[in-house]
Amino acid sequence: MSFRRFKRGCAQFWESYRVVFFSIIGVCALGFLYYFLANIGPRAIKSDYPSTDTVQVNDAAKQALVDEIARLERVYRQAAVAELMTEEAIQALEQAVEKQRQLLLAYPAGDYVQGTRLSELETLLGSARAAGSAVRITQLQKDGEAALQDGRYEEAARLLGEALELQRSVNASSASPRYKNYVRETALLQSISSIEATPLFKEKEAALKSAQLAVSEERWGDALAAYVLARDLQGRLNREYSRTRYADLSGYDRLESEIASLNSAGVAAEIDAKEKAADSAAKTGDYETAARLYGEAYTLQQEINLNYVRSRFVSSARLDRLETKQQTSRARPHYELLLELDRRIVSDLAARRVIGAEQHIPEAAALLERITTEYPKNDFQLGALKIKLAYLSLKRDVLRRLQDEVYESLLPLPGAQGVLLFKTELPQRIYAEVMNTNPSRNPGRTLPVDSVNWPDAAEFCTRMSWILGSETRLPTPDEFRVAVGEGGGRVVTADTGGGRTQPVTEGEPNAYGFSDLLGNAAEWLYVLGGTTAPVGGGSYLDREISLQSLPIENRPRIDRARHIGFRFVVLKPEAE
Repeated sequence: MSFRRFKRGCAQFWESYRVVFFSIIGVCALGFLYYFLANIGPRAIKSDYPSTDTVQVNDAAKQALVDEIARLERVYRQAAVAELMTEEAIQALEQAVEKQRQLLLAYPAGDYVQGTRLSELETLLGSARAAGSAVRITQLQKDGEAALQDGRYEEAARLLGEALELQRSVNASSASPRYKNYVRETALLQSISSIEATPLFKEKEAALKSAQLAVSEERWGDALAAYVLARDLQGRLNREYSRTRYADLSGYDRLESEIASLNSAGVAAEIDAKEKAADSAAKTGDYETAARLYGEAYTLQQEINLNYVRSRFVSSARLDRLETKQQTSRARPHYELLLELDRRIVSDLAARRVIGAEQHIPEAAALLERITTEYPKNDFQLGALKIKLAYLSLKRDVLRRLQDEVYESLLPLPGAQGVLLFKTELPQRIYAEVMNTNPSRNPGRTLPVDSVNWPDAAEFCTRMSWILGSETRLPTPDEFRVAVGEGGGRVVTADTGGGRTQPVTEGEPNAYGFSDLLGNAAEWLYVLGGTTAPVGGGSYLDREISLQSLPIENRPRIDRARHIGFRFVVLKPEAE
């Protein structure tokens, strides 16, 4: 019983104090670890020499060295202050450096102060030597450049090489940075490289001159060989002397282009010959042969453009021109047939054989469409003809009626052979049918067209020329005056017109049969060029007294006024 009680008591004790127990063990372990880590690192080395910051030199030999070094340095500095940098002064500084090294070796563990002192003396010595070298380098460079200018290349290379070695020595020394010049080192290196490259450059230039001479004398084989040599030499200059002024990438490309041009020169000459022969064939009407030769020249030009891309004979423009000439030659027979059909249409319309014109119009339009579709790069100016045929196709069913209506209103102009003048101001119904629009602000089918500018009137005359097959235009001021004659007929003025234009069908004509030349609507007249055009006859806005002098005024061509219209003349040379 007592053992069990003891065992139970121990268990209760452990249960109560085990946390405390483990905590004590953990603290002890951490303490041990800290001690271990603190003592396994590097230990301070104990020196037999005290710190230079606190220990003074007391050895007699060392002190003698210190004094000697100081004396030697004074010798140098006195010379430097007096700007008398002699060889003896530099030698004194060299001795001071050497003795400072001996003094530093007297300290087995080294000495920071003496080491720093050595660095200062070495820098001073390096600067002293560099100062002298700088003068020598400048003189060597000057002499080398002079020798280069005189063409003494070997001497120039030797002098500049010596200057380069001195500059490299200074740059690698312990001299003050102000004596170091890396830019000069690079420049000297480039100058020496240029001297070495000069023979190659001269050889390249000689080859280039030989090539150019051979080209001028048409010795193509010699020219090609010389250009190849020049290119290879320029390639060497670019690779081996890339930092010299003789390196020229664009020059290499130009030489490549010349070589490509010479390689393709024979092909280019063949193209010239074929194009010239094709031009001759086209002039004689042999369009089939011309088209074949243009096609062969086109194929050869494609070969140059694809295989000799650096050649000066490469030309997309010439390729386009050859294709245009080829298509023009192939289309020429169709074009001439088209012109013949157009002449027939004009002739039929002028002779009032409208049925014949109606048959030829669709045939001509179809032929024109074929030309523009199959030969889109032809050189014919077909724009105006295309517009004309499209317009006549649109108006084909009303051509006869329009001709009849117009000719019923045309009268010969007195004293003018073959000139017919529309006897009234142009009515809106005819203008609207011809132009497919009516801009008039005084609307009415029988009223004169108004609010048209000069270009509108000129465009109407162009379309009327197509319809009649005869030249149609506005009357000139002189023709207008002839038509007015002695006056007479109806005159619609501000006093009689009621503030607007009157129908053209109601106007009483003058002695020549023309109506409303004075009053009603003023009329645009013909003139060449300029930004203004004459307007004649006055209008319903004018008083009768002002119309007695036959007013003709100039107005801007672009004016659109509700009181201005026009009439037209038709030229029929065969008319009596």
